[in-house]
Amino acid sequence: MAFVQHLLFNPAIPAVERQKALDRAFSDPGLPTTNPTSSFWLRAPHPDLARSQSSELPKKAEVVIIGSGVTGTSIARTLLTSRKLPGGTPTRPAVVILEARDVCSGATGRNGGHILETGEEFAELEAAHGVDAAKKIIKFRLAHLNEMLAIAEEYGLAEHSQARKVQFLSVHFHEEGWRDAKRCIERLKECLPEETREWELLEGADILSKLCLPHGRGVVAGPAGAIWPYRFVTGVLAHLKEEFPQDLVIEANTPVTGIEDNSVGNNNSLRYLVQTSRGAIRARHVIHCTNAHASHLIPGLRGRIYPIRGQMSAQHPGDKFPFHGTEHSWIFNYERGFDYLTQLPGSDTGKMMMLGGGYAQGEQGGLADIGISTDSNLSFYADIHLSGALSAVFGRNNWGTVSGPNVESMWTGNMGFSADGFPWVGRLPTSLTCRGQREGSSGSEWISAAFSGEGMVQAWLCGKAVGTMLLLEESNSAESQDADLDWLPSQMLVTHERVKEAVLPRHAEVITSHL
Repeated sequence: MAFVQHLLFNPAIPAVERQKALDRAFSDPGLPTTNPTSSFWLRAPHPDLARSQSSELPKKAEVVIIGSGVTGTSIARTLLTSRKLPGGTPTRPAVVILEARDVCSGATGRNGGHILETGEEFAELEAAHGVDAAKKIIKFRLAHLNEMLAIAEEYGLAEHSQARKVQFLSVHFHEEGWRDAKRCIERLKECLPEETREWELLEGADILSKLCLPHGRGVVAGPAGAIWPYRFVTGVLAHLKEEFPQDLVIEANTPVTGIEDNSVGNNNSLRYLVQTSRGAIRARHVIHCTNAHASHLIPGLRGRIYPIRGQMSAQHPGDKFPFHGTEHSWIFNYERGFDYLTQLPGSDTGKMMMLGGGYAQGEQGGLADIGISTDSNLSFYADIHLSGALSAVFGRNNWGTVSGPNVESMWTGNMGFSADGFPWVGRLPTSLTCRGQREGSSGSEWISAAFSGEGMVQAWLCGKAVGTMLLLEESNSAESQDADLDWLPSQMLVTHERVKEAVLPRHAEVITSHL
């Protein structure tokens, strides 16, 4: 998140260019593009779910979830496994998932496949929010590793989704950055000794040489996960469809074009009319899991949640590079920017290197990618960087050569960033949706979005939190809400105060004048 603020607040960048980025951040992101770049993760679409559509769109539903990625899947699982929602008839299912394109073809089907929290933001979080809040935020992120690996095991998806525990190596190539990282991890270990027992600080030429990192200054190492995100999500959805055939309907290639609130003067418990390209659905609740595209249907979130284009690649390893797919994942921290890498563990796809990043090497140092809401084009300069990074990072003697093209695939995806760096989780007020005239009517609109590039250690439990909130509202158990959601950091909640404060400045000149 800090790198975005640096660009928008940097007086060395012409104000006119920063203003263009702000204008994009406050604009309507629209619907997902119909001609996206081709993600390696999607090369073998799920045979039953990818283009799933009912012969006729359901007319009614208890809950409509917009978005079929990791967030929407987590919410659906939370709601369905609780068995507390009404519905369960062919004409009124409990949950309908609407996806603008093929199932899980958005950010989840395009990300890096990491379940990774390095803890290197702890000092920044402590300074801004206090030690207790910083500890809670880091513990929330760390919880995703065991949660997601356990779910993969529960549904028998561990092998197919390649869900595995690895050791992350957060490599620093710049001396000042390494000193800062060491201070932060030492403080983290002091404050969370039990949670960081497996964290290590590695430095010295011999150690780095054994890790094939001849140019590194030091490494933060600790537990992480790696996964094929598309296979995980579609695998979970397939199991939910089988377990709840009457309660779950998934409609792919059904973009939502509008939402109307009919609560005033209407006794119908199905408060919302959800308009799609294939007709309308009446629903009691609507949950937005559209991340970078959230403000298309929620106008009040423009400038609060905004898209950023990211880039990923699948590359063949050099012939001298030792296999790491079941052992390590990597973060490469440069003087300017960072990259992230996993290696696939083999089987049907080989030992591909899944490298993403190159943001800081993009046009205008990445500023040109702020506010970009399409995944249909590559960043030329990020392409140049990613295509040549691995042999340089690992050392050409350790890497060797690649027979044929080294890049198998290059694609982009859209990340949803928030102005204050935290996800938005909870019930949406009418001040943001610009729908309805009163709060407290039967049914609500909800959101779980804006993971600021770290969705795999935030999205699943944020989704679980929204599902839990909805169930508490339905059961009239407001008095138990705090206890049931005690694990969710308060900074992520949707509040009226946050609506007022967590928004980007509208004008670049204002930013410069306050520096």
